[in-house]
Order: sequence, then C-alpha cells, then structure tokens
Amino acid sequence: MVMEKILNCKASNCPQVWGELTQGDNAFTKFCHVCFKKVLLVEDEKLREDYMESGSLVAAGQSH
Repeated sequence: MVMEKILNCKASNCPQVWGELTQGDNAFTKFCHVCFKKVLLVEDEKLREDYMESGSLVAAGQSH
C-alpha cells in the first residue's frame, strides 16, 4: 500500500498524512490547517529535493 506522507514538516502536531489536509488549488497542492502552509505532492525525487531546499512543504508516496 502507498500512502502520501508529508516529508519535511517540523510542527509537532502535523497530521503527516496528505489525505488529512484541506484540498488546495489543484490535485498536487493541499493546505495544512496546523501550520497554515501549502503542501506540494511531488513524486520526482530531484524536484522534491529542490522544493524542500527552497523551504516548501512536500509530500510524497511511501510504501508501507
């Protein structure tokens, strides 16, 4: 099973799960009601690293 998880949020009460966030502008963005930031769903590893380095919150699919 693959679950999208938030990879780089530092908030202690972060939901950590993409599906628990509020829907954003499109299928690849959601909004965190805890830290009031946009979270991006990014599957490409290099692009994901670039977004995280720029300070964006990022989610990606992880196998469980």
